[in-house]
Amino acid sequence: MRVLCATGAEMDDKLRDCLPGHDLVFVRTMREAVAALRHDGFRLLVIELSFDESRMFELLQYLRALPKYAGVPVICCYGDHLNLSDAVIRNIDVAVKALGGLAFLDLREASFSYTSDCRLLGTLAVQTGGMLPAN
Repeated sequence: MRVLCATGAEMDDKLRDCLPGHDLVFVRTMREAVAALRHDGFRLLVIELSFDESRMFELLQYLRALPKYAGVPVICCYGDHLNLSDAVIRNIDVAVKALGGLAFLDLREASFSYTSDCRLLGTLAVQTGGMLPAN
């Protein structure tokens, strides 16, 4: 399955570990993301919080405005290079869901939820058809 990963380079190996065997397409800027989305075939979209100087919410809103990606699951995440408080994480999770994302996953290797969040990401990628309704 093709997965669009809008992330910084520091997340590449982590996403490869969580999504083995999938066709991961990495984009680093909003321009690259918009160009990649013009092509069909992405069945899962992963956006990292610090993507293109913290444009995660902007890309999420853009995705939800595209009819062909209306039902494609979007997962937002953050990794080891960010240190966020629990309150900030909860608020970002609420905002991600309000904008149509499924979740805001903690992909810091030392986090309590890393294994389950990585497993959730992998499970979403192998769902039959790869299509889930957005929240």
